[in-house]
Formats: sequence, structure tokens, C-alpha cells
Amino acid sequence: MSIQLKILFLIAICFAPGITYSQNRNSPGSSSQNRGQEKYSPGKKNSKEKKDTIVFKMKAFQFQDGYSRLKETRVDTSFADYETYNPVLKKSLSAQTLGNLGASAQSNDYFQRSFDSNEFLFMRNFKDYGKWPADIHFYNTTKPFTLLEYGQWFVNRPKGESWLKVFHTQNVNPSLNWGFSYNSISSQGKYLNQEAKDNNLNFFASYNIDRYDLWFTVGKNKFKNQENGGLLFPTDIENPDLKPENLPVWLDGTSAETKNSFGVIAHQYKFGKWIKQQDKKEEFQKFITRFALMHTLEYTDNSRHFEEVEPNPSFDFADGRGKVYFYGSDHTPYIKGITGTTTLPSTQDNSGMRRITNMFYLKAVEAPDRKFTFGKQAYIGNDLIKVFYPRERLIYTPGQMMPPLGLTQSDKLTNTFVGGSIFRTEGKFWNWSAMGRYYIQGYRAGDFELSGQIDKPIRTSRDTSFIKINVSMTNTSPDYFYNHFYSNHFKWENNFNKTYELKVGALYDNPFRRFKAGIKYSIITNYMYWNEASLPAQANSEFSVAQLFVKKDFKFGGLNIQNSVLFQKSTTEIYMHVPEISTRNTIFIEGIYSKVLTFQLGADLRYDSEYYADYYSPALGMFYVQQKEKIGNYPWLDAFVNLKIKRTRFYVKYSNLGTMMIRGKYFTTPGYAAQISTLSFGLSWTFYD
Repeated sequence: MSIQLKILFLIAICFAPGITYSQNRNSPGSSSQNRGQEKYSPGKKNSKEKKDTIVFKMKAFQFQDGYSRLKETRVDTSFADYETYNPVLKKSLSAQTLGNLGASAQSNDYFQRSFDSNEFLFMRNFKDYGKWPADIHFYNTTKPFTLLEYGQWFVNRPKGESWLKVFHTQNVNPSLNWGFSYNSISSQGKYLNQEAKDNNLNFFASYNIDRYDLWFTVGKNKFKNQENGGLLFPTDIENPDLKPENLPVWLDGTSAETKNSFGVIAHQYKFGKWIKQQDKKEEFQKFITRFALMHTLEYTDNSRHFEEVEPNPSFDFADGRGKVYFYGSDHTPYIKGITGTTTLPSTQDNSGMRRITNMFYLKAVEAPDRKFTFGKQAYIGNDLIKVFYPRERLIYTPGQMMPPLGLTQSDKLTNTFVGGSIFRTEGKFWNWSAMGRYYIQGYRAGDFELSGQIDKPIRTSRDTSFIKINVSMTNTSPDYFYNHFYSNHFKWENNFNKTYELKVGALYDNPFRRFKAGIKYSIITNYMYWNEASLPAQANSEFSVAQLFVKKDFKFGGLNIQNSVLFQKSTTEIYMHVPEISTRNTIFIEGIYSKVLTFQLGADLRYDSEYYADYYSPALGMFYVQQKEKIGNYPWLDAFVNLKIKRTRFYVKYSNLGTMMIRGKYFTTPGYAAQISTLSFGLSWTFYD
């Protein structure tokens, strides 16, 4: 265990019970509805009593609509689906991966793919593994709260997989809360040269009083991955006499390190009035916010470093193909074409993006004491951006002309934008929101984003169901790196047009009947994608994507059957490929043993229909389209046991049982096989005493 991890455990376990300002009931002077966080007052406790009389209460909040307003949420300590520890499959019904936990991945659900123009392009395939500013939660708690989670393969050496999560939060006083989270993935995998080490660390704090709110967070994400280029002979996985660690792969001495650091400060000063309130027999004053002035500052620093010893590895095939080069027989590296060493690799590509965004808001707050009201806000913002990538300028070297290895060139960009939103979040009849942003200057001048959503509860005598309708329209300039890039293997200068997309969706949710169904539809013009040469390209024609999602769960006593089906259809077979049908079926028996031990015993089956899954480019870290190989039509079968006693959860899971029954076909990306059947376990402890 590293020294950093030991320190984290020491903070979380040893100091958690101590330096807190405990609270047990609502303070008469609190103004929780206007701050988005409920404040508690100190509990009165008899000094002669040894028993802790403070009741544990915790509220969690997450920013939405940028960093302008908070929405109450919850800490994920649920027992359901606890055995699914892979964050990619936790968020998506189906995904394309490189077969190893912590490696590049993209969702097979088109509407869950990230197309955020503010993020670093080469970071997109690690979104599910990291902790980003939009993911940060803020808390208010009466007692220190700590969550520790750990999991690994039962046979974890030398080719193992393990994951760790540490989370802690506590209040210093009724207005001040702080906390941190640490997540780690360490996966050697069973195939050669596929090690992944992903880590993220985040610190957060909030300070909320009647007229002023402050939220602050800093964090770092780091993804260090070996790249093996896939199997040289993919059919080798069909041979039961060959072990995964003995199968040859394309690349050796090739790796990529992708990093992100961020910091966000959001604060506001509120204007309003004091009103009298009655609490049992006590009268007090409560502050009601009417207007607020808000400022947010966000800083992000992103980079990707790719290196390889051999600039164009090759292999002599004995099946008539002869000598085959990984990047092609006619490929000549742009920077260095001779073989390097592990200490001085042939390729050292550095690229990155830094961004500082300032936003100023004028807000009219949705008033809880008024019957007909809605929130309103307007803002102006500015981006300062610096991008960098390998230097193209030629310099003289004795005997040859070549760019300098490892050095970079940079470019500076700026954007100025205005926007606003209106919303209703506390209505009983319905809730709704509408938002818009327009870029008036800079690299993204002329871009716009419009979106709206309606949430309508339908109440009957037996239950309440919900209908949600959303629509969005965007006109977006292509990412800078789609237009300009230079590296040891790739060079392009483009001038792509803006991408226009219209999305509409509707969802029906009936929790009482355990039924959910939704439809989504998108029309895209000038779609950006990676073509068959793994180069950025733009679709020449408009196309659309339609999706239908149905989830229905059945419960017969202790027997639970959960079913999810995702159907997707695109009008193009050139620019994008996703499986038409993806399903997940989970069946388990649930019960309580000896009145204290809750258990779930069952199996989980995932399935994708055959499709032309994207190839993967290690040098770019991106997936790109192809129409040569299909994968899918394979049962991803797991067996599991979940156990829970008080605040402790435990699972034992046997993954990918299909490898015991079916030879081959368990590819997650063409050339990249999934891990063979493996037994793993995981533990979770929650502390708030």
C-alpha cells in the first residue's frame, strides 16, 4: 500500500470522529431552501449521559445548469446492483472497451456519449473512470460520514485487478462542511502489456449562511495505461491450450498517460427579506432570498503523453501476409523514425489544453413562499484557452531535418458568451426548465445551445408515475484538435463546419409497477467522427439516430427478475456503428437470514447484437469506424452473491462465465479480448458514529 493511501486511511478513520461540530435539529434561523443546503443547530446533550443522542442526518447536493444552482441528491450506498463495480457498465447498459478495467472505453448508447466542446478531446474515453467538477457533491451532515470500499480478483497476483474508494465528509459547524474522495483502479489484466492505473483525488468544501454561499472544489485525475495494440492472432482465444498471458500482442514498450487537474469556486451574495416563522412554541426570523449575484471561476489543465520505443512495429506472418507494419508499410513517422529505448522512446507526443472560465450571474430565486413563481437567471462568461501539441517547425540536425522530439507548440483561444435560464423546481403540478447560451466572440463565435425539459407527475389513488420530456438544439464548432494536430504518426490541418444537432426525448416512469420506458431521437448535420484511416472527418450527409428503451422488473416474493432492453437504429452505416439491440437480464433470490443478514443470490446476463464495432488507435487514444469485423452476439454472463449486515456490504462474483462454454467471440473491441472467467470479491463499510 502506498504512503498516500495510508495517509488517506489515517485521515478517514482516525480523525473522522473528532473534529466535527455535531448537530441534531433544525436551527430556527436557518434558511435551507434559499441556500440549497439545510443547516442544523447544536444538539443539547446532558454531560452525565454517555449515550450519543445525536441523530444522524445527511443531505447531499449537486450542481446543475452549470454551477448556478443546486439539486438535492443522495449518497450511493444502495444494495441493489452492488456487484457491478466497473464504472463504465455502472453508467451504461452496453459499452465498448479494451477488455481491461481502467482502459479506454466508450458507451454503445449514442445518447450517453460525451460531445462536450469544453472538455479535452483526448480525455473523452476516460470520463467514466474519473471524478469531474460536474460530478462533485456537497454535503451537510450531523455526524462525520465515511465510506470505504475495496475489491479485487481472488487470485490477484501476478496478473490482478483491484479497486479502492475512500470518501469522507463532516461539518465543522452548522454552516461549514468539508470532505474528500479518493478512487483508484489498478489492473494488470491477463493479457500482455495492458496494465491500467487510474487514480483520482478530490477535495471539496462549502460555507452557507443567510446572505452568502461559497462552494469550492479541487481535484486531479490521472490515467496511466499500457497500450498493446490488440492480439496478433485474435483466433488464439479459441484454443483452450493457450493461456492469455502467452498470446502475442502488437505493441511492447508503448504507453499513454492522460491527466486532468481542476479547481472550481462558486459563490453568491443574496438579497431578500426576513420573515417571522413559528416552530412549535418558538418564534424566530427566517431569511427569504429574492435575488442573488453569483460568480463562478473554473480552471482545468489537461494533458496526454504518448510514448513508444518502436515507431512502426511489424510482424512476419507465416500465412502469406508476409511482413505487416502496425501503422502501414508506407508510413514514415514525422518526428523520429528510428527505434528508441525505454529511457529515450522514439515517440514522445505531448498534447493538452488549459482553460479558465469566468461567469457572472444575476439571479431571481424561485420563492417557496409564493404560489406562482419561477426562477430566472442571466449570465455573461468568458473562456481563456491554451492548447498545445508536438512542434512541427523544422530545425537543423546534423545529417537530417527533423522537428525536436518531445517539444510542443501552442495556440491561444478565447470565447465570450451570454445566456440564461428559467425554471420551476418546487411545483406540485409540474416542474420545467429552459436554458440557452450564445457565443458572441472568439473561436466558437456563432455557436448556440438551447434546451428545455418538462417533468409531469401523474397521481392516481394507487401510485404516482412520471412523464419527462426534453428537447435540445446545438450548433457547435468542431474541437480545435479536429482542425489542427501534429504528432509522430498523424498530421492534419482541417477547416470543418459547425455541427448542428436536434435531440428530443420522452420518458415514462412508474416506480410502483417497476416499469420505465423511453424514446430518444436525434438529427445530426456535419457530424464529427474518426474515419477508417483514424483521421478526423465530417459526415457529408445528414443522418438520424432513434432509440427505444424499456425496463421492467418483476418481484414474486423473494424472486426478482429485472429486464432492460435498448434498441437503436441509425440511418447511416458509414459514420457511426452501435449494436441495434442491447439487453440486460438479472435474476436473483433475495432474503434475510437470522434477521440480520440480507442476501441476494443470482446471475446477470448482458447481450449485444452483432455490429461493426470501432477499431482503436493507441497513438490517438480514440475509437474509429471500420466495416471489416463484427463483434457481439455473445452472452456476458456473471454469477454473484451480495450480502449486507448493518452498514457492511459484501459481494462475490464470477465474471464472464461464457468463456467456460463458448470458444472465442468474447471481444470487447476488434482485436481486444475480454478477461476470461474470473472470481472476484468486494467490501464496503460505512461509518457515521
